[in-house]
Amino acid sequence: MAHVGRLRIVATVALLMLAACAAASVPPTPTAAQSPMATASALPTTTPTSALPLLTTRPTVSSKNLTKTIYLTFDDGPNPTWTAEILSLLEKSGAHASFFVIGENAKAWPWLVEREARDGDTVGDHSWSHPTLTHLSASVVFAELARDKNLITLLTGHAPTLWRPPYEAFNPSVVSIASGLGMTMQLWSVSTGDWQLPGTQVIVLRVMAALHNGMVVLLHDGGGYTRSETVAAVALLIPELEAAGYRLAALPARGTAW
Repeated sequence: MAHVGRLRIVATVALLMLAACAAASVPPTPTAAQSPMATASALPTTTPTSALPLLTTRPTVSSKNLTKTIYLTFDDGPNPTWTAEILSLLEKSGAHASFFVIGENAKAWPWLVEREARDGDTVGDHSWSHPTLTHLSASVVFAELARDKNLITLLTGHAPTLWRPPYEAFNPSVVSIASGLGMTMQLWSVSTGDWQLPGTQVIVLRVMAALHNGMVVLLHDGGGYTRSETVAAVALLIPELEAAGYRLAALPARGTAW
């Protein structure tokens, strides 16, 4: 009986080995081998790519194919963590952006403003302390804008020619004061709402849904306790925008229509 039992075990093992060999000889289906969705689903859920599975890896796009322009702009910095990470992403890809800096932050982390200017990015005035300018007297508005302008000039060697009102709060008096300081107001075409922390995927989709040549995008590299979603979104947007034929540029000295 023991001899019969051993024969049964040997037969069973042989059948299993034959089945395994047969399965290994069958080539994978094209879907399993090539699907970007399958690749994305294998990534950890904490990575930005898995948060946005609809975006696939793109080949590097030659600059000669970038026939359209988009302007990424960042408010409320600089911040030693988030601004530094965004600048590294831009530098790695050879892209440019614009930063509307708060004077108090520029004073705390001046090397980041210097780095922005050195990279060829636009540095704009976003007031000294980020107040609602329309609630202030003309003299205080002047001080808020002029103090920030003077520090930016000192750090970059160039006086800023663009400014952006905190909270999008402006009126003819505020605009007139800024104009008297030699600065043009620059708003935006689309707001990503990234300060509300809607998620990396939402930030990216809001940009891609409104995409058009010359678009000015509002993002934030400062303010709030984290801008990690913005950083992750920028990492996804740079290759996706270039694949769509867009170069990421710094705003011109006198701004652009929004």
